[in-house]
Amino acid sequence: MVDALNRAHRMVKAGGLVVDFHVSASPSPVEVGDTTTGHVISPDAELRHAAAGVALATSVDEGLFAVEEATTFTFYTYGNTIDELRDYIAENWRDSRIDQRTVDATREALRGAPGVRPRIREEVHVTRLRPRYP
Repeated sequence: MVDALNRAHRMVKAGGLVVDFHVSASPSPVEVGDTTTGHVISPDAELRHAAAGVALATSVDEGLFAVEEATTFTFYTYGNTIDELRDYIAENWRDSRIDQRTVDATREALRGAPGVRPRIREEVHVTRLRPRYP
């Protein structure tokens, strides 16, 4: 991520912007409505996502960028069933999975929540950066 920010600094012309999106380092919960039934298991995700935040802070501390605006939003990934959601994560998220205990807890929660679809919640940080030049 540090390399990407350094490249972005070299590529963006004066007056341009860089927008950084990265997911929170917190584990992503699997939910049925307001009930958390488990978390997506991602062995190195917390370290990778935390590193993105550190890289961003470092580029600001080193004077490459000034933060113009920063915000966080919630992003949901829904499945029609927990099996569909489990399979989607296994196929599309690097080294991530939903374990059987979470699948079983989600199925149980869905029995008591007709019409509700299972989802994964992620907190996404968005930072608008203005390059600084000497």
